[in-house]
Amino acid sequence: MKRVLAVLLVAALLLTGCAGAQTTDTQTTDSQVPEVTADTTTETAEAEPAVTIRVSGAWALYPMMLVWADEYSKLHNNVTFEVAGGGAGKGMSDVLSDQVDIGMVSRPIKQEETDQGAFYVAVTKDTVLGIVNEANPVYEDILAKGLTQENLRQIFMGEVSEWGQIFGKELDNDEIVVYGRSDSSGAAAVWATYLGDYTEADLQNASDANVSGDQAIASSVMSDPNAISFTNMNYAYDVTTGSYVTGLRPVPIDLNGDGQLTADESFYDSKSVFLENVANGVYPAPPTREEYLVVNGAFEGATLEFVDWILNDGQAFLTDNGYVELLPDEQTRELNVLTSGTR
Repeated sequence: MKRVLAVLLVAALLLTGCAGAQTTDTQTTDSQVPEVTADTTTETAEAEPAVTIRVSGAWALYPMMLVWADEYSKLHNNVTFEVAGGGAGKGMSDVLSDQVDIGMVSRPIKQEETDQGAFYVAVTKDTVLGIVNEANPVYEDILAKGLTQENLRQIFMGEVSEWGQIFGKELDNDEIVVYGRSDSSGAAAVWATYLGDYTEADLQNASDANVSGDQAIASSVMSDPNAISFTNMNYAYDVTTGSYVTGLRPVPIDLNGDGQLTADESFYDSKSVFLENVANGVYPAPPTREEYLVVNGAFEGATLEFVDWILNDGQAFLTDNGYVELLPDEQTRELNVLTSGTR
């Protein structure tokens, strides 16, 4: 009988031990569940689909697009950008042929382009201005008196061939050399409109030489004291210092045509002062113009979200980078166009 009781006691102890072991295992498993769930949640949050937005087009908007792309990528690490220049014509051609998602265009959009599916919003303003070499033979006269719109028209249409002619001077080696744009350029289209009822082709035909892009324009004018051309504002002023690009000088315009550059017409000494006068409408439009982003069809998905950001938070980056913010009513107008999908 004692032997039976002993066996029963040992069995009871073994059963108790097994039950205790099962409880411990269950508690351990339960304690690991939140860690597994947390890991799964983290993986899900990081699993946003990767998006690449392809952009090409106007050299005028190219520097600003690089800034916007960089800032937006900081906020959305799943979004990357491929940004290329090439001119407004390339941007339009690329986007209509679905080579890129967004085209940058720095001239008015043409009816035939909207007929092909181009849909656009304005995102900023900038301007085009004339540039000469800092060693121009009549630069002191230009600085004191400016050039009128008519002076500029005569120069770019080849009706005046020597710098001395403009100021009634007899000079040696002062033959004017005009550089134009060989690429399809928004700057050229806007400058041609400012000069009169002209086209990009008119400018090209009247120029002594045509080159592609703002950098090539700047280099050409830097290399020849008698050269003149036109360029987007951000290629005439140094991005870092806001002063003149070495070797180049902006051409001040005698706005009222009185033969003198008065105090209210003299605002070219720095980018910030010039930009203020562009924003206030003192510098004429054209050549001040809106800059556009264009898609084929409608903005949607990633492009819609990106351009919505540009028209809101992205406006804060414009002034420091040499561009003009849209006015509040202009901003509201373009946001309505963006979201409604109609102009």
